[in-house]
Amino acid sequence: MTIENPKHEGEIANAAALALQKCFIEVSRTRTVLYVENDIVWSKAPNNTPVLVKKLSGRHPDLAKRFAGRGTYKIKKRDNNAINS
Repeated sequence: MTIENPKHEGEIANAAALALQKCFIEVSRTRTVLYVENDIVWSKAPNNTPVLVKKLSGRHPDLAKRFAGRGTYKIKKRDNNAINS
């Protein structure tokens, strides 16, 4: 598989994830980064320990696990002009 000629959507997603991961690692060595782990937003500066920024609320991990195990869900597109009017 190459980026120019992907065979499946999953391959595109995997390639994008690897590119983002590499970029995140490079940037985190020189600058402060924010990331989410276990519904908590963390700030990490180079050569320092992570600092808790905020605990996220309103998300139900048990419900998310049930949906994740069921496969693919399609989201219907809506007309944004109707919402803004």
